[in-house]
Amino acid sequence: MCEVIDIMINKGRQEGLATGRQEGLAEGAELEKKNIAQGMKKKGFDISLIMELTGLSKEMILSL
Repeated sequence: MCEVIDIMINKGRQEGLATGRQEGLAEGAELEKKNIAQGMKKKGFDISLIMELTGLSKEMILSL
């Protein structure tokens, strides 16, 4: 019985770690998009081009 519980706990832990990794990667990708957009904005790129290339909204780009 204890073995089954240990297996279930390990499975839950592994699923939690996988979810955490995925969320971390998504957050990192979003941060990188914002950094790129900010650099493009500073160099005078057109907002519509930045939107097209990064997938960020106009509001997000203007707030950078």
